[in-house]
Amino acid sequence: MSALFRSYMVNLLHDLWGAIPAVILLVLHRFPGVPLWFFWVALAGWLVIVGTMTVLMHLIDSQPYLPQKQNSDPCSKKGTGRRI
Repeated sequence: MSALFRSYMVNLLHDLWGAIPAVILLVLHRFPGVPLWFFWVALAGWLVIVGTMTVLMHLIDSQPYLPQKQNSDPCSKKGTGRRI
């Protein structure tokens, strides 16, 4: 399994509360007769949101490490400026 897929599955488990509106709509479909497509839209919206966040976090994490540059400004070095 790829790291992205594993991350997506873990995020689905962590964000399980996001599926509650879809489950409520499924129950409302069964008893009062709310159309079933409301359930599918809510479920798809939740899956897309979690997937988007997973891909964004994966892209951020896969960026190469860039070491910090040495500060060459003599006025901004610690202890060299005047104290007011």
